[in-house]
Amino acid sequence: MKLSKTSAHAAVAVAFLASRSSEAANSQPIQARQIAEHLKIPTDSALKILQCLVRHRIIQSQLGRSGGYFLNRDPQEVTLLQIIEAVDGPIVGDVPLHDGTRTVRMLGKICNRIADQLREDLGQQTVAELAGMNGPASLAVAG
Repeated sequence: MKLSKTSAHAAVAVAFLASRSSEAANSQPIQARQIAEHLKIPTDSALKILQCLVRHRIIQSQLGRSGGYFLNRDPQEVTLLQIIEAVDGPIVGDVPLHDGTRTVRMLGKICNRIADQLREDLGQQTVAELAGMNGPASLAVAG
């Protein structure tokens, strides 16, 4: 699997918001500029990612002088699948051939099965795990 740079930035941004919200009981929203600095990308690029995450209700924004972005859900409830699909669209087994032969149909079934497995695996990995909120060895990674 190759993760797009945008969805990787989105996952890191959400993990950053999760870790910042867990650090202080009455945490303030984090400004886009701070998130961009953490991601080491321009603020405009971070804003596009953050707006996408807001549109998909993964994070929330607060307008105003003390505004910014925050994770309004339990990090255990936000999955990598939700973040990746919010940014890149649904993960599907796409075969760019449509000649209807048995071989192409079989290839399509294989790709769909693998996409379903990937969606299941990503759906089990939470932002809490990504942010290290479940201990050092919390990610179940197959080797």
